[in-house]
Amino acid sequence: MSRQGKKADIRRLITHSAARMLANQECLDIQTARRKAAARLGVRDRQQLPDNLEISQAVREYQATFFNDTQPATLRLLRTVAVDAMRNLDCFNPHLTGPVLNGSANDLSPVKLYLYTETPEEVILYLLDKKIPFEERDIRLIYPRGASKTIPTCSFRAGSTVIQLVLLPLGDRANPPLDPLSDRPEKGAGINRVMELLK
Repeated sequence: MSRQGKKADIRRLITHSAARMLANQECLDIQTARRKAAARLGVRDRQQLPDNLEISQAVREYQATFFNDTQPATLRLLRTVAVDAMRNLDCFNPHLTGPVLNGSANDLSPVKLYLYTETPEEVILYLLDKKIPFEERDIRLIYPRGASKTIPTCSFRAGSTVIQLVLLPLGDRANPPLDPLSDRPEKGAGINRVMELLK
């Protein structure tokens, strides 16, 4: 086998090993799964590592093969929870993103919503007014042309599902952060599109 062929085989092994760990909930994020899969194979060359999109696609293929009796129902439930949350947060123009949108979610996946607001305090006051207990933290998002921003989030539970609200400034509607899978700007899906996915 050629050297190029061996590299391709190693990349596939890492991809499928990482996907298996994610689908079986041994790891909760792609970066950790990729790192563990590479370490198990003794791979240190970053050029041999699969990208996020490759691993995400492999997760969906793994789920279709090994979890086809449960994953579709889990995904449907999470999308239904997303629609309910989006209706309640309609004043903040919510958009669904992440695994619940792309179809690779499992029962530990949060419903991740982008909310657009003049100030984060508007969302915080809304949650306090509704008596919804929540946790606050900051995340770092990457934007086009290498820019990055620290963005506040609020997370709360709806039953057993975690709802993660990413509090984006109004200007980010025209300049959304990059999808970590595709490295392209991702606005997410509005409520009508999510409802279409439920049909």
